[in-house]
Order: sequence, then structure tokens, then C-alpha cells
Amino acid sequence: MKVEIVPVTASKQQDIVTLQEIAAKSFTAMFGPYHEPQAVKTYTDEAYALPVLIRELSDPDSRTYFLKLNDTPVGYLKLNWRMAQTDQVFENAMQLQRIYLLPEYWNQHLGSYLMDKALDEAKKSRVKTVWLGVWEHNDRARHFYERYGFKKAGSHTFVIGQDRQTDYWYALQLDE
Repeated sequence: MKVEIVPVTASKQQDIVTLQEIAAKSFTAMFGPYHEPQAVKTYTDEAYALPVLIRELSDPDSRTYFLKLNDTPVGYLKLNWRMAQTDQVFENAMQLQRIYLLPEYWNQHLGSYLMDKALDEAKKSRVKTVWLGVWEHNDRARHFYERYGFKKAGSHTFVIGQDRQTDYWYALQLDE
């Protein structure tokens, strides 16, 4: 099994289309069973629209990486610094905004490759805090983050359609 983590760039049209497909499919697999289907579709259509992804990929304060398994993208990671962060809640921080795998690759310990890359990028950028938002009912993801030392540090509201849900902010303080 060959595992690689490679940057996604706005200059490669196929990368953007593949990212859109993985993002929509993985988000729908995670949230679809708990929300009205049309609301999930509307969310993914808006959040992962090609112009939105191109803008995100072009932001110098954001980086996105594919996780490739035997040369096939099966997941991705999106990291944000400075003003690219969705919320300005921690000083000198990096946001792990998205870490997703296609559902057929869940429970194969592949997420650890993405998390290791995220933490490596955080150390290289010399931030003090890595933070993320995770749905309060996503026990699998919360336990995954807790294994890496992330701790609950607050909460905010995340909206899908008419459903207002609670996301926890999890933070990891890095050693100097």
C-alpha cells in the first residue's frame, strides 16, 4: 500500500474537480444521515462550488493536501493561518479546517497520515495552537482528536439548512 500526501493547487483543474467530489461525498456521508437531504445538498453545493474552492486554494494563508492511496485521492486536509481562519479565536494559531476521508476508507487508520501532516505543518510554521471545530455528536472524530491531545476549548454554532448544531472548538497547545 502506497500512501502519499500531496498539495492540491488551483492551477490544476482536475485537482479542483477531485477535491469537490471528495468534499461533497465525505461531508454527505458524515452529516447526511442526521440532516434533511436537501439541506445537506444545498450546503455542499455552496461550500464546495468550484469558484469557492479555487478562491480557497489561491489563498496564500491556506493549504490543502490530498491523501493518496496507491495514487488515488481518498481524502484531504485543509489548513488555515492568519485571516484565512474561519474564526479568530486563538493567537498565533493554525486552523485544521477540514480533515475528511471518503467513507469507504473510514476505520482504516488513514486519518493519522493527515493529522501527522497537519501537526508537521503547524510545527514548521511555529504556531502555538492548532485548533479545529468538530460536531458535538461526531464521537468518532472527537475521540480521534483527543488521542492527539486536543482538548475542548469552546463551542460555536454551525448551520446546515434550518438545523443549528453545536460544534466544539478543540485546541492543541504546541511546545515551544
